[in-house]
Amino acid sequence: MDTGRFNLMTKDGRLTRVTPREYQEQLIKELTAAVPTLAEFRAKWMDPAQRQDLMEQLAAQNLLPEMLREGAQMDAYDEFDVLAALAYRVTPLTREQRAARFGDTGPDWLVQLPPLPVKVIRAIVRQFERAGTHALEARELWQTPEIRELKGLDALKQVGPPSELLRKTKETLFAA
Repeated sequence: MDTGRFNLMTKDGRLTRVTPREYQEQLIKELTAAVPTLAEFRAKWMDPAQRQDLMEQLAAQNLLPEMLREGAQMDAYDEFDVLAALAYRVTPLTREQRAARFGDTGPDWLVQLPPLPVKVIRAIVRQFERAGTHALEARELWQTPEIRELKGLDALKQVGPPSELLRKTKETLFAA
């Protein structure tokens, strides 16, 4: 029972107090109406502009995914996993578990790269492990001490467009 706790959401054009359960159900309903499948959700999540549009669409109704993370006690999880678990019934992975997928050997595309770009990609993955999706897209990513020391952007440019390597990194991180 949710006695004493409530969330605010827009309902019938006005801000309304609802139980955490009602809030979660409405967020899931709106999310799955906008993005019916896990594959579509994953594709939108990996594109910053599309994800921003989706989050703004939810926020316009005062539906904030971070509220679900707090209520579900999922602080160790990225918002991707919180939403995917609730809306698409997949087993969530912590940021640490997702980062561990790179392991010592890593995905096939990674092991084919020279050592320096591999170190940079692993440093990027560590940033995700610490702070989630937003860390991958923050301008400050390239200024973090570890990545700056490796001359991260220049190291990645040696093997391809950094944006393409970052996309591959996200694809690996967010593989279902």
